[in-house]
Amino acid sequence: MFKIDLMSQKLIYLAILFIISFQLKAQSKFSFSAGKNEAKISFDLKSNLIIVPVLINNVKLNFLVDTGVNFTLIFDNHKAKQLGLSTDQPYMLRGLGNQPALEAFKVNLANMQIGDLTFLNQTALVLPENEFELSRRMGTQIDGIIGYDLFSDYPVLIDYQRKFIRINPSSISRKWSSSKVLNFPLSFYRNKPHIQLSFSQSNEENVLGEFILDSGLSDAIWLFPNKKGVSEIPPVFADFLGTGINGDVYGQRGKLPQFHLGSKVLKDVKVAYPKVDSIQAIPLADNRIGSIGAELLSRFKVLIDYPKAKISLMPTRKTNKPFYYNLSGLEIEYDGMRMVKQKLPNVKRGEDINSKGIEILLRDRFQLILYPSMSISYVRPNSPAHLAGLRVGDVLLQINGKKVYNMPLERVLGILQKEPGDRIKLTIERKEKKMKFNFTLRSVFDTIAPSP
Repeated sequence: MFKIDLMSQKLIYLAILFIISFQLKAQSKFSFSAGKNEAKISFDLKSNLIIVPVLINNVKLNFLVDTGVNFTLIFDNHKAKQLGLSTDQPYMLRGLGNQPALEAFKVNLANMQIGDLTFLNQTALVLPENEFELSRRMGTQIDGIIGYDLFSDYPVLIDYQRKFIRINPSSISRKWSSSKVLNFPLSFYRNKPHIQLSFSQSNEENVLGEFILDSGLSDAIWLFPNKKGVSEIPPVFADFLGTGINGDVYGQRGKLPQFHLGSKVLKDVKVAYPKVDSIQAIPLADNRIGSIGAELLSRFKVLIDYPKAKISLMPTRKTNKPFYYNLSGLEIEYDGMRMVKQKLPNVKRGEDINSKGIEILLRDRFQLILYPSMSISYVRPNSPAHLAGLRVGDVLLQINGKKVYNMPLERVLGILQKEPGDRIKLTIERKEKKMKFNFTLRSVFDTIAPSP
């Protein structure tokens, strides 16, 4: 399953959920560089999601790495059109939501490179990008997804802290034999890895079931209500969970008192419960009750071994850090470009490199620069931002007195989701009118009473 939830390191801001429910035989046939039997791939980390550089037909692309995907995907954007791919083999895809199926096209890639890996005659699916718009929602260009094809043949080490992936690591540190390392067997359903784990319900009853291992889900845990004894643990709050291949997905969010990773027990772990009608079209393994996402995985060093059907998790300094929710109630995304007028310095050095003269200009000088525009895409009901009066479509201009046009999206999201009690000051534009709003971040559970 391919699921992408977009969030900063602590909180979810936007989820894009997408599940492929078709049967195609995925092929993972790549070779290492000459004389090597392993490869190291550096990656960018955005909202806990791994982004690797990919080269296809000499066109540079960015792919998400997602263990929940059993087939390589390419989004039909301006870069994909440079690839010259023939898209004459249609497939109908069905996933989250209740809208009609989506048409995609099967293609064959003669040559694809990821770091030191070379894929020959790789099969992929081309999907219409406008259905997902990942780039504007993540704040970075996203051109495709790769999952099973990267993991199927060799063990893979993911180091979230140092931001690299190692394919078929020839030497493993002695630390991996430590008793602190958590080891689990993997099972597979439709080429997607599953792990059996348990968690505590509010009545202290432990529920045991299978979770898909999903590095493309930036949330911590998803649970499916009414599956194998799973029920929502109050208090919970209703929220928009994301946009799937077949429409929007809504559900509840809450926290699990305890989640068991073998001998390791994590407390107050974030959890989301999608509505039943959003997942009813998804083919699930018989014992599957949910998903393990990147916000949990990124707290460990991860060694995934598909050939031996096992996974190892090495704790890091992030493992025991608290899980936070979106305290502001705002979701922000890029929304086109905005012309910004910038003042230039009044002091100008001589253009002649041999001249040491300085020219002082008596008139102000300005330049117009295009910057990405950020707007509010969702406001959670009864959240601090909602109560302050912010609306969907408001264009963000300043946050806490600082202009946002030259800030990365992830930094803006981080400011909006810090500790309870932090004061937020926003300047926005609404229908060409500038407006200012102030609110204080608070826990989403402060006003939620537990169910009787």
